[in-house]
Amino acid sequence: MVLTLTSLVVTVLLIIITPAFADNVIYIDQTGSSATININQDGTGNRVGSSSDDSVSDGATTTMDIDQVGTGNELDYDIYGDTANITSNITGNSSDVDIQVGTTGGSNGGSDDVNITINAGGGNSNTVSTNVGTTASGVDDVDIDVDITGGSNSVTITEESTASSITDKLTDVDITGSTNTVTISKSGASQHDTTLNMTGSSNSASITQSGAEASTVDVTTNGSSSSVTITVTD
Repeated sequence: MVLTLTSLVVTVLLIIITPAFADNVIYIDQTGSSATININQDGTGNRVGSSSDDSVSDGATTTMDIDQVGTGNELDYDIYGDTANITSNITGNSSDVDIQVGTTGGSNGGSDDVNITINAGGGNSNTVSTNVGTTASGVDDVDIDVDITGGSNSVTITEESTASSITDKLTDVDITGSTNTVTISKSGASQHDTTLNMTGSSNSASITQSGAEASTVDVTTNGSSSSVTITVTD
């Protein structure tokens, strides 16, 4: 099943539930403020957007909750505009989540007040990536939370807002399982605060933070043969 929603304007309340069949495809191109989007997909090979054609929400105050259950599911979504609250829940193996907020200008520029929560439970070989403010200006107040259980998962967080105020930009990653990889890169003038908890063997993590204000990195590991690299610069 292919579902395409294009040019939803002003106020949106969108709830989509797809049955437990393979290859449900949803594409959203939404413009306007106060969008609430809830999507539930159950099955194999389902996706929202694609790596070559992301779904888009462009406008202030976007609230999104996307739940995907099954193997090989994909989420590719771009959000522009202030006050973005994004939740992604995945259950299963070999899924790919890519969430970008304020990464290009869009009609609403960057995104102030960003909250991203990604939960991946009970699966292996999942890929999770989120970029916030990579190229856009006016990105501030960023809170990213990732919680993963399983092995051979990959987490990449890039937060490069151009904010100049002294505002905490928080990242919290909890990962339980073996042979997982975490890469966190944060830059910009505001304060950076990163917490990483890793439980399991043969995990690896790289954390890089740069900017004029204070940086805090708190890492806790529990398991053998894990590797952690931390780089902090002004």
